[in-house]
Amino acid sequence: MRAVLARSRSGSAITTLCRRARSIGGIDLNRRRIASRRGWPANLYQKTDGYFYYRNPMTDKTKGLGRDKAAAFSEARAGNAMLASLNKSDLAAWVLGIEDMTFKAWIPEYRKLWVELKAPAGSTLEAADRYLTRFEATDFAHLPMRQITTVHVARYLDGLAANSGSGAATNMRARLMDVFAYAITKGHADSNPVSATLPPMYAPKRDRLSLEQFHAIRAKATPWLVNAMNLALLTGQRVSDISTMRFADVKDGYLYVDQAKAQGTTKLKLDTNIRMDALGMSISDAVKQCRDRIVSASLVHQTRTSGTYRAGDAVSQDGISNAFSDVRDALRIAGGKDKTPPTFHEIRSLAEREYRKQYGKEFAQALLGHKTEIMSSKYDDLRGSDYQIVSIK
Repeated sequence: MRAVLARSRSGSAITTLCRRARSIGGIDLNRRRIASRRGWPANLYQKTDGYFYYRNPMTDKTKGLGRDKAAAFSEARAGNAMLASLNKSDLAAWVLGIEDMTFKAWIPEYRKLWVELKAPAGSTLEAADRYLTRFEATDFAHLPMRQITTVHVARYLDGLAANSGSGAATNMRARLMDVFAYAITKGHADSNPVSATLPPMYAPKRDRLSLEQFHAIRAKATPWLVNAMNLALLTGQRVSDISTMRFADVKDGYLYVDQAKAQGTTKLKLDTNIRMDALGMSISDAVKQCRDRIVSASLVHQTRTSGTYRAGDAVSQDGISNAFSDVRDALRIAGGKDKTPPTFHEIRSLAEREYRKQYGKEFAQALLGHKTEIMSSKYDDLRGSDYQIVSIK
């Protein structure tokens, strides 16, 4: 009797274990079979109108397979075989001593490495986190890194360009390229499937700012906005740099600029004698005009006290950009066909065009902080410092 009971208990345990094990590659072998579906491949279903469809148990997404039963069965079996092969990869990787990490599992590892190596600024990190969060929702997020192909990436980028625009697709492609590049260095990927994809065709949506529009806005601007516009056009720097310029940055005839976006990799020493004929001013003239009766360390500063700021406080980059847009809108300066109106940032592009006409392409590129071999030989004069000198001498 005891032997029978022991065998019974043993049999129950084995049965339970078998039931738990009867789910391979997302295929539940325990599911109750309907007589009319006997012999059907797992994950294959049919609508009331006779249309077959396949449900991916890993993503819960469905794909239509038409009304041809034989073709639908064949497609479903192929899909199930692929799921089974993915399921086996974990054991194979374990036997070989290789960790086959999925794309979704790699993303936080990539972020940690990238932050340690690059030490990105707060705004850069926030943008990267937005991209990485979206990557976790891709159709290939569950796949091992080595099984992601250019087809997966190309389809994702094409859909992104169609729904969010080419600009967003371009930025996401660059970040995706970096994600795989880091994975290769850690042995989680053998190649970069992003590199073979074509960069999305980008059409600028923001209209350019003409010199005439610049003068029109400047004529109606407040004194501190005039100063900001003068500095932006004469130095060719971004609004993030204009807003942080200080009188102390002007030394020995040079304006020292540490570009915020470059995070310390681009430092410029601009000769204050640089003059733009289209504005009739030099950098030195613009700096002198920033001096007024208000005591301030900042070149672009508030001239009166309000509820949120005091006279002498630096004007934020948002404050500069918004004030520019307000005057632009008041003058009814609109963008061209399918384009948005020019923003303060477009002064940088205008500076490049005007300096290119006056001093040449290489000078204009050097002023903006762009580096080429020709510019390095012509303009770099570091002499033990880490600032690139830009001068008309």
